[in-house]
Amino acid sequence: MSNKWFIIFILLFLFLLISISSARVCPLGKFGWHCKFSCFCVEGDCDSDAGYCPSGCKKNRYGPGCQLLSVYRYSKLAHGYLGNADRTESGKQCVLWNNTVFVEFYGLKASNFPDKEIPGAVCRNPQDQSLNKLGLTDKGPWCFTNYIEDSTYMDTCDLPLRGCDPGRFGEMCEFECHCKNEEPCSQLGSCPHGCHPGWMNTTCQTRCESGHYGDGCKSTCGHCKSAPCDFEMGDCEDGCSAGWKGSLCKTGCDTGEYGENCQEACGACIEGTCDSGTGQCVRGCQDGYTGALCKTECDAGRYGTNCSGTCGHCLSGNCHFVSGACMGGCSPGWQGEKCQEACDDFSYGENCSSKCGACRGLTPCHKETGLCTEGCEPEFVGNLCLDLAPPIKLPQNSSLGSALGGVAAVLIVIAIAFVVFILIRRKRKRKDPLSMKLKTDEERKSTDFPPSKETDGLIANESSMSDHLDDTDPNLNEPIYANVNSKKQSSPVQLPDLFEYIRENKKNECEGFKKEFNELPHGLMALCDEARKPANKPKNRYGNITAYDHSRVVLEPLPNDPNSDYINANFVDGYNRKEAYIASQGPTKVMIRDFWRMVWQKRVCKIVMLTNLMEACKKKCEQYWSEEGAAKYGDISVEMLDTALFNDFTIRTFKIAANGSSRIVKQFHFTSWSDHGALIYPTPLLTFRRKVRMYSPDSTAPVVVHCSAGIGRSGTYIALDYLLDQAKNESIVDILKCAQLMRANRINMIQTWEQYVFVYETLLEASLAGETTIPHSAFRAQYEELCRPAEDEGPTQMEKQFQVLQKLTTSIDSAQFKEALEPENVSKNRVKNILPARRCRPNLYTQVEGCNNYINAMFLPGYIHRDSFIVTQMPLPNTVADFWRMLYDYNSHTVVMLNEFDRNDKSCALYWPEEYGYTVEYDPLSIELLSSTEDNNVSIRIFKLSNRIKKEERAIKQFQLKTWTENQIVPSNPDALMHVIEMVYDWMKQNGKGPITVHCMNGAKKSGLFCGINLMFERMQRDHEVDVFQTLKTIRVNRPQFIEDSVSPGLIQHHSHGFRG
Repeated sequence: MSNKWFIIFILLFLFLLISISSARVCPLGKFGWHCKFSCFCVEGDCDSDAGYCPSGCKKNRYGPGCQLLSVYRYSKLAHGYLGNADRTESGKQCVLWNNTVFVEFYGLKASNFPDKEIPGAVCRNPQDQSLNKLGLTDKGPWCFTNYIEDSTYMDTCDLPLRGCDPGRFGEMCEFECHCKNEEPCSQLGSCPHGCHPGWMNTTCQTRCESGHYGDGCKSTCGHCKSAPCDFEMGDCEDGCSAGWKGSLCKTGCDTGEYGENCQEACGACIEGTCDSGTGQCVRGCQDGYTGALCKTECDAGRYGTNCSGTCGHCLSGNCHFVSGACMGGCSPGWQGEKCQEACDDFSYGENCSSKCGACRGLTPCHKETGLCTEGCEPEFVGNLCLDLAPPIKLPQNSSLGSALGGVAAVLIVIAIAFVVFILIRRKRKRKDPLSMKLKTDEERKSTDFPPSKETDGLIANESSMSDHLDDTDPNLNEPIYANVNSKKQSSPVQLPDLFEYIRENKKNECEGFKKEFNELPHGLMALCDEARKPANKPKNRYGNITAYDHSRVVLEPLPNDPNSDYINANFVDGYNRKEAYIASQGPTKVMIRDFWRMVWQKRVCKIVMLTNLMEACKKKCEQYWSEEGAAKYGDISVEMLDTALFNDFTIRTFKIAANGSSRIVKQFHFTSWSDHGALIYPTPLLTFRRKVRMYSPDSTAPVVVHCSAGIGRSGTYIALDYLLDQAKNESIVDILKCAQLMRANRINMIQTWEQYVFVYETLLEASLAGETTIPHSAFRAQYEELCRPAEDEGPTQMEKQFQVLQKLTTSIDSAQFKEALEPENVSKNRVKNILPARRCRPNLYTQVEGCNNYINAMFLPGYIHRDSFIVTQMPLPNTVADFWRMLYDYNSHTVVMLNEFDRNDKSCALYWPEEYGYTVEYDPLSIELLSSTEDNNVSIRIFKLSNRIKKEERAIKQFQLKTWTENQIVPSNPDALMHVIEMVYDWMKQNGKGPITVHCMNGAKKSGLFCGINLMFERMQRDHEVDVFQTLKTIRVNRPQFIEDSVSPGLIQHHSHGFRG
């Protein structure tokens, strides 16, 4: 089956939409200034500018744009009359002008007529001096009526004089009025209150010169990116030049912004201000940054102004790139915040925290090792001179004083030994982690089966609960040093082997993946003493999910609050990049201020939020921003600038300010990932990740990633981002090793085995599909590349893309169709294998006798809004009531019917009343026909849908496409389908509410194409990009039968010739 041709048709159809959207100013059937005039062509559409009809004017129409009626003349002489009137005032029939006598005697030529040829038997007023003697040319159009025996008969035609329609003027109404407020002009073209903005001169026919616009053309265009601004309103259609923003491009970038449309955020400039055009920091960089844009952190070992400082003797080797502080402490022998001060005499070791022993002559010890280079005082021994020398046995005749001295020495040794014994005993009671008994593999398999829900194992941090856990459960007080060395540490997979690897490991209910997931260390792997301090316990959402000490994000402490440096967040390394991410729990009430402190101090410009505020009636995260205006969180002000809504995510833009400077921060909020493990399919998350990566790609600041606990969904996203970079650079993925590394820095990253499998599936889709998004501006070139035949006669790139789509399309679990296959519902399904999945089926709740809550219909998302469409089948006789219940219950005011109605097909129900005033009732609902119009392509009906009980009335508009027969895979006239789409959009803007209900005969064949084109067109308008692969992948998740038929190459070629380029 040639499924590839169907994809070709979609791309070609999309090409038509793009061409029309970029070239056509008016909708189909309209033309002229502000699209005020209707086309009157014999067939097809007219030119959207002047109204020219390639097929000619309809009968009884003539003139510019076919706007003039043949039964009238529009000026006294009407030399330009081109109508088809053929009778005189006396009622006589006109005869042909090309009679030999008329032509030879009067010298008639084609140039005398507005037709530019000698016309037939119609009225005209030819211009020629030889005709003036007839006395008719000054009375308007006329014609010859006969010729008898050398005598000619002629008469004036019955054509009343009429003025131009409002909005036009001129002898033949050939000019359009451009008056202010769209007022009509006089027959001479003068406007009562002057010209509309963008037009000038006496008759307002001259456009503003390039670079000017507006009232009287007095305004100068702003800083447009390329083409001049719109001559009427001044809008810059291609966006703004660097340093400017707004529709007119006359508003300079705010502090902290630069670049085209001010979309870029300034780097770490002094006072937060950069050049609005180039982004260069005029006054230089803040401490810790370098480069013209101040977006590059100091190299390892450097810090401070212009990275001129050299790190001290830090234990880790690197200091903080801004302050120079050694966050992990000092190397032995050094002290101070920057570890640039040698230890004081008589102290040594890391941070100079150890005291020297009893060195000979009270000399200082070695400041790094603590060794006494000159030896020990007589009473002490050992390298560090910390141990007392053994007691000396006195002879029998020793004096009493010597004896007492020896006894005293023995007592001291006994006392020291006793103290050491007590300390060791207490320490053992706390379970030394290095000697802790470890679980065997068999014990772990039986007790540590991988959790299958993200919240499994999370313990809410109520004060009593936390205290109890921390005081009694040793697993929460000490790290669990799992038997990591006995476990598998790495499992690299080559990209070409990934599909087969996944297939094998998903066998037997994912037995292989569950085993691989169990290789990961579980539980605490490092100390988290800071998190367990009483002052910090309330800052942890869950008592057993805390931040490790070694990788935690350390905040600059607030005055008089030594514990204010703690936040439940850890640094996580990226692919070949240290501390690329901050994995954080979702902010709690007590954490919001610290969260914004972290964003500010770490110069974060991107926040990835992977949880909803409420899920399953439980608070998962506090709202840490204000929906409108600015809010203050401690010393940091956060102002909402913009909110962009999409089907699966929301992008919010904030301006955060502190200490007299400000920055732009974007929050990418993924809203379709519930707290139940993994997503159904990867496409939305890949689209989301692309949005995250596209914003400020050169930023070196860490990306904050949080869900609720900051381990499950956050770990999954970070792993995906890391591994896609690995795949790009190495052509392998090693999920097990990536998860091991993440869990070394934050507990239990990737929390469930389902999330672990989801990472594999997402990597597979990304690696097989590749980059499928095409910018609007590059669509033509890339489309041609997709279709170019391969040199080896193998599949084209488009064919390969479709093969990937087929390979990645998965079946739906049969349990999802349980309700559809109930005995009472089977007869409601037109096609037995096209059924709605439970997860996307609308349940009906308006009670109608004899009906339950089932209908064969499904929700389908748009690009911006969730559940933008309801897709269903043509109603059966026993489902008509359900169809109208669905429209009412889900507030759908729009119906698109893509199939023909065959009155001979008993399975098809005429679900609407055909006669005015007649009402169909399904108590409490009733339906009445209010209006009906149609043309050759489309029928439009408006119904009144009433609910007797609620006393409510709604208007439902139905658009029926009549030119798509059941034996056609695609419509024979793409223009007609485009026209329906435009009419639906216009209706939705004016009165449409709720989802658009779309149906064809089986709820798949035509409906999938209609909805897919809408999704692609919506994305093109919103983001100026096209992605056929992602669109088809999205709509086929819940209905694999969408877009699976073939179409002949000849038909596709036929359509391609008719496309407008």
